[in-house]
Amino acid sequence: AYNKGKVRLSLDDLKSMPKEEIVMTMQCSGNRRSGYNVFNKTSGTTWGQGAISTAKWGGVRLSELLKNAGMGDPTEARDKGGMEHVQFGAVDGMKVSIGIEKATNPYGDVMVCYEMNGEDLPRDHGYPIRLIVPGYAGVRSLKWLNSISISNEEAEGPWQRGLNYKVLPPNVHDANEVDVAKMPSCNELSVSSGITTVEPVEGSLASSPNVGDVVVMRVSGWAFAGGGRNIVRVDVTGDVSNHAWQSATLKEGSDQRYGRGWAWTFWEADVPAKVQGDGSIHIYCKGVDMAFNSQPESAVDQWNVRGLMNNSWYHRTILFNR
Repeated sequence: AYNKGKVRLSLDDLKSMPKEEIVMTMQCSGNRRSGYNVFNKTSGTTWGQGAISTAKWGGVRLSELLKNAGMGDPTEARDKGGMEHVQFGAVDGMKVSIGIEKATNPYGDVMVCYEMNGEDLPRDHGYPIRLIVPGYAGVRSLKWLNSISISNEEAEGPWQRGLNYKVLPPNVHDANEVDVAKMPSCNELSVSSGITTVEPVEGSLASSPNVGDVVVMRVSGWAFAGGGRNIVRVDVTGDVSNHAWQSATLKEGSDQRYGRGWAWTFWEADVPAKVQGDGSIHIYCKGVDMAFNSQPESAVDQWNVRGLMNNSWYHRTILFNR
């Protein structure tokens, strides 16, 4: 703790403190990396839209934990002591850090957790304790947490300072061409969305639709933005060439507290779509967050060698048997 030496806490100590719960979506910054590989090869797991999930987490607020450990006023620690970062270490040697502003903000909801969905953390999810950093890339939510410290610098290691979580410019194909140390790491996530189901609305689809027919499809999916920015709209179209967008109905997750939209929002829309020459239809969606950030049309100009932060329009193709 700041100017207080070390404080040691057991799992029982944590469980004796006031418990908080939060529903949070965790997304890897490499989610949808496969969309970049269409244009050029990237480095990393070729994720589709599956590197994302949501759970209810239970534990202790980091801000309270630091306060109880003797840190005192975080503004004083930063402005007078130069402590700008909170570093975290794991049993397996992994190290990450976040800014002290996020770590100590009571509305930032950073937590040290020992429960997931009302039960003890599963081993694969960080048992006995892990860090949860809402609105940030999944890598910041460190598993198997065993140390916390405040510092005047970021954590050492490839997960914080190295190439692993740095978004390089699209023209850079070799990290040796740039000074990686001068580039910020991934923290807050961009606005994104995905399509999970596409089904014909009852009575709207002939047994074998012809080219040029318009069919109505019931489309559902998710949308999420980092930094607690609530989803305010999801646009969907089955006729992108005519820019025929319509707004989906926002469902579960749309009532989260303003500025603390830590979990995804589900949506649904009945979308007209024209059957193409090969018997297919094409559905696109794009999310809009409370800052009215919207997803870009294509990933081609976002391409980066590590394949991070692909939040281009999500596209789903449905092929009818002909």
